[in-house]
Amino acid sequence: MKKIFKIITAVLFSGIMLITAIPIKAEEYNSVILPSGMTAEEFQSKLAEINLALSADESGFASAVVGVFKGDEVVYTGYFGKIDIKNNIPADENAVYEWGSITKTLIWVSAMQLWEQGRLDLERDVREYLPDGFFRHLSYDDPITMLNLMNHNAGWQETARPIWKTDENAVLSLGEELRAIEPAQIHRPGEVAAYSNYGAAVAGYVIECVTGQDFCEYVHENIFARLGMEHTALNPTHSDNAWVYEQRKKTKSYGFTFGNVIDLGSKLDYIPIYPAGAATGTLGDLMTYAQALVSNDAPLFQNKETRDIMFAGTDFYGGSDIPLCAHGFWYEEYGVRICGHNGATTAGQANMVFDPETKTGLVVMVNEPDGNRFLYDTPALVFGTLPAEKYTSGTTQKADLSGYYLPARSTYRGMLKFISYLSAISGDNLGEAADLGNGVYLIDYAGEKMLVGFKTYPDGSSGLQLASMDMIKDSFYLIKLCLLTLYLLTAVAAVYLLLIRRKLKKHSRQTVYKGSAIMTAGQIARIVSVLAMILSFVVFQTNQAGIPFAAGAVIGIIQMLCIAVCAVSAASTAFFIASGKKQKALNVRYIFNTVGCVIPIIAIVYFEMYVFWNI
Repeated sequence: MKKIFKIITAVLFSGIMLITAIPIKAEEYNSVILPSGMTAEEFQSKLAEINLALSADESGFASAVVGVFKGDEVVYTGYFGKIDIKNNIPADENAVYEWGSITKTLIWVSAMQLWEQGRLDLERDVREYLPDGFFRHLSYDDPITMLNLMNHNAGWQETARPIWKTDENAVLSLGEELRAIEPAQIHRPGEVAAYSNYGAAVAGYVIECVTGQDFCEYVHENIFARLGMEHTALNPTHSDNAWVYEQRKKTKSYGFTFGNVIDLGSKLDYIPIYPAGAATGTLGDLMTYAQALVSNDAPLFQNKETRDIMFAGTDFYGGSDIPLCAHGFWYEEYGVRICGHNGATTAGQANMVFDPETKTGLVVMVNEPDGNRFLYDTPALVFGTLPAEKYTSGTTQKADLSGYYLPARSTYRGMLKFISYLSAISGDNLGEAADLGNGVYLIDYAGEKMLVGFKTYPDGSSGLQLASMDMIKDSFYLIKLCLLTLYLLTAVAAVYLLLIRRKLKKHSRQTVYKGSAIMTAGQIARIVSVLAMILSFVVFQTNQAGIPFAAGAVIGIIQMLCIAVCAVSAASTAFFIASGKKQKALNVRYIFNTVGCVIPIIAIVYFEMYVFWNI
């Protein structure tokens, strides 16, 4: 009976949402054909089906707001679900959602405005605009240009310092926050693409240095005010817009796990490097912004040509002319080539994409950190899917993508270095790949067609180009993974040996022999080291995606002590073996202890688990 009631409720709810999600210009509703070939009416029906399916599902969903436009015309706006389930507050035109990384496009638009005015050179070293000595962890003297920051190839690894704060009073100025979380530079600028929140925020700070204004103030004056966006905030605490500040408190976030709804609360986490992802506002405002980007009037620029240059490719798949990135905006291949940006925060996700040719665009915002079907299914409904025949022919050769690839967007220096080796992908799992020539592959991944570029780096290594980052091929990945595995196994073995020794001691059967104490110390050190490694990951995950300096220092010092103890233990038992002892069983124990202590030393040093000062 409960199940029948739930289905009836879902149907009624879907009907209500179908009525409320009416396009603004209903009289022209049936005349609008989307790039996918679907009419606006069919699109609305598909969304009603998604809403029905999600509402009928036991786990349910929170909310989604969806908007479609074509040029200056708003074709469709729909509001689904609730921004506060407990208090029954529905999603509507006054609901505010976080943009996430869509915020970065405000940086790129601002940079192009200043370039148009001759105040910013996109190919000039940004250090010439920044305060002297601003960067402290650079590995290369090569210039870092605004184009490097736009293409996310300035060379920085992912920062391991916290990039979120829960106390709005703890947020410092943009320059101070950037200095506090500066990551290591591990690639030469221009060589490897690795999506970087830090790099984008640096670009926002460059805007501050060039204009003499806070980035937030500049955007309000030159973008928001120009477009009449009165319901969007940019400051990390939303204090730049009192209306948004109050509305944001009403939007809750939700997770759905194993059929259970998890109320995450308002998730008012603040991103101090705010140009990278702090914008928050209504669907209507984000739609206005997206429409302005493709409008023939180019209201954000003095000349339409500047807008056209902004959408011209600055990074390409392989050696082809197929654009991957255009001055910070990302291209994707669907039924048509679309451009835009998506975003995610601890509170939800959003997507803003458009076809520059037909000027058709889509905006979706949800209050679920893991997203939902409204976010994932709608792009194909609006823009179609990539047809294989667009790039392939009957003579296309199959490509060999075998090997293991590590994400360039990861941590390669410091105590979290091991994480990148847990995120590798096998080329064999990418699906069948067709070689399109010019270093471009078409792969069939999970039933969907997508392009992948092939890249050769100056040092002779190679990698694959995916949206927003490279995947670097590592020929020795399995060896490194084996080292990490053996490191963990030595700790597991140490636990068992200590348990056995304790049991023997309890029954008065323990044999005391030369070096047993130092071997016990080595076993304890191995266990402590692995626990410290796990702790570093837990702290990173639970402390706003970062390791505070103090916590890192404690963990790093623990690892140093473990190295010292393991070294003494290994050296001692190696000496006992070399001293010519004839007891075979005892020698076996010494050998196992020596090897068991050497492996952790190698792993700790190679994976830099003790390095806490340069992460």
